[in-house]
Amino acid sequence: MWMLGVVGSAVFLFACGGGGGGGGTTTTPAAGTVSGTVVKGPVSGATVQAFGMSGGAKGAQLGAGTTDSNGNFTIPIGDYAGPVMLQAGGGTFTDEATGNPMTMQAADVMTAAIPAVAAGGATSGIQVTPMTAMAQARAQNMTGGMTAANIATANSAMGAYFSVSDVLHVAPMNPLVAGSGNGATQDQKNYGMAIAAMSQYARTLGMTASSGIVTAMRTDASDGVMNGMMGSTPISMTGMGGMMGGTMQATAGTTGLATAMRDFVGSAMNRSGVALADMQSLVDRLAGSNGQLPGAGGGTTGGSGTMSGTAFMGTMSAGTVTAFAIDGGTLGAQLGSAPVDSSGNFSLPLGSFAGPVMLRMTGGAFVDEATGATMTMLSGDELTAGVPSVAAGATTSGVQITPLTSMAQARAQAMSGGMTAANLAAANAAVASFFMVDDLLTTPPMDPAKSGSGTGADQSRRNYGMTIGAMSQYAKTIGMTDSSSLVTVMMSDASDGVMNGMMGSTPIAMGGMGGMMGGTMMQPNAGTVGLATAMTTFVGSSANRSGVTISDMQALIDRLSTSSGTLQ
Repeated sequence: MWMLGVVGSAVFLFACGGGGGGGGTTTTPAAGTVSGTVVKGPVSGATVQAFGMSGGAKGAQLGAGTTDSNGNFTIPIGDYAGPVMLQAGGGTFTDEATGNPMTMQAADVMTAAIPAVAAGGATSGIQVTPMTAMAQARAQNMTGGMTAANIATANSAMGAYFSVSDVLHVAPMNPLVAGSGNGATQDQKNYGMAIAAMSQYARTLGMTASSGIVTAMRTDASDGVMNGMMGSTPISMTGMGGMMGGTMQATAGTTGLATAMRDFVGSAMNRSGVALADMQSLVDRLAGSNGQLPGAGGGTTGGSGTMSGTAFMGTMSAGTVTAFAIDGGTLGAQLGSAPVDSSGNFSLPLGSFAGPVMLRMTGGAFVDEATGATMTMLSGDELTAGVPSVAAGATTSGVQITPLTSMAQARAQAMSGGMTAANLAAANAAVASFFMVDDLLTTPPMDPAKSGSGTGADQSRRNYGMTIGAMSQYAKTIGMTDSSSLVTVMMSDASDGVMNGMMGSTPIAMGGMGGMMGGTMMQPNAGTVGLATAMTTFVGSSANRSGVTISDMQALIDRLSTSSGTLQ
């Protein structure tokens, strides 16, 4: 399950500079980067190349790098903005099923497709794995090729197939490391064990280099159905991982992987501490699968429901929104995914689902309200929203995903019974009342960074926008270099229903959040007097271009200043 209060890693943005001599001017290109890890077991010494996209196809190379001994890489991409494809080749890894060191064969590559990066931004925490390679191959073969929408859809489909919430950003557990299952989320367990199952399956087939199974699985996934075929053509295994002939088994990506996972988990090579009981749900899912990748053109999701709206923490210009079903009050199956546009708008498919929905926004670039700087959400930070109910096949529009909807979603998740429709509605109403906003989900926040935005905005929209501005100002005041982490902190604080710097009786640690150093703890009055003071400062600053004055905001400032912090 997704966890609150995850610590993000610092992201450094390098601004453009200029200078020159002899009357001329020289401009330094924006220093955008993509960083992450290549995993088939960590791959050391691999060459990772980044490519831009042109018309849905692989375009010019943007940069390249080499992985370290843990599979980590960083690649410069200049001022490129848009979808990116990563390609990793060569290098060595420890095969999970045998424990032997292996070399990625020349014919085998692992890839990953990122729906969008912001110009000059630092995109971090990207995983390049067999699953991202399968998703990239699927996106490439969808109508229109590797568009942002197709990439997001294919990544979501592959995540849903292997029960991993986000194949691009979840770090797979390494089952060869003793005790690695301790503290790992189910996502990380599923991811790591699925990769290990591929290694086990390759061993069963007699492959001498298990990187060959990645190529076979990537080919199988390209048409959207895991059935050993590419379209109507059986996949030849000749030359793959030392194989001398034959074709891919029709059940390789379903019951084949289920059996291999069961065998690996029970073997001495599995040192993670994860038992078969921990993996039974995924084993059963693969064993009972017809091989169709949900929502990626190879399956039948049924229905034509959609959800659209806007993500806002300051204007968002990149990132991905993913919708999940709520099942029994907890996060269920992934329904759909889509990138946001340059204004933070999104539209994604829900199929025929009916019931509560949770939205999750990750990887976004946004304009920080207090500083005016463009920041990228850290890998451990996200925006969420809990929608109490949608009707099957319905069009749901105008949904907002903001720091306040995130706090409400966190609160609902921690309530007795979890994210039921009733709890989501109650939590949304409680946070809305606390900040004097009519409806968190449907009220568009005023953007105080836009000149004259307060003109014509009602008080609810002003309160909404200025609260988000106050959070940004508070982050600036306490020395955060990336204000997305303050949302994570506020979500943790709101989860128990009292804004008092604690989760239950435990103070909330701030060390590592948004670049903060040391063992700093969240102040008990951060969500009350702290935000009131920050709002006063922000409204009076030059960053506030809305035309809204302190007198317009006095009622909310007074409310926060005197609040006990209780959400009700």
